[in-house]
Amino acid sequence: MDKEKVLDQIWENLSYVIDPEVGVSILDLNLVQKLELSDDGTVNIEVRMTTPACPAMLAYQLANDVVEALKKVPEVKKINFKLLDHYMADQINEAIKESLEEKPA
Repeated sequence: MDKEKVLDQIWENLSYVIDPEVGVSILDLNLVQKLELSDDGTVNIEVRMTTPACPAMLAYQLANDVVEALKKVPEVKKINFKLLDHYMADQINEAIKESLEEKPA
């Protein structure tokens, strides 16, 4: 696997993920706090919302959109997603984790 090429594809896919509250790319808003790709195709990603009080439904939508963007990269085999600093982060992270267990990358 050419990690640099895969990371470029990941970043490109993430550039199309739009914050549903403000209508701007999550990359333009600097919401991706951490992104790591391991040799086995595991992506570890941490995302922050524009505000900790963002409506939970929008935060979940954004989290799900990030995961779906990552799934479009064939080399991504596993996704570890974490939403940071949101009042519903624990519940949203658990829901995303459960959805990934049902339908892995």
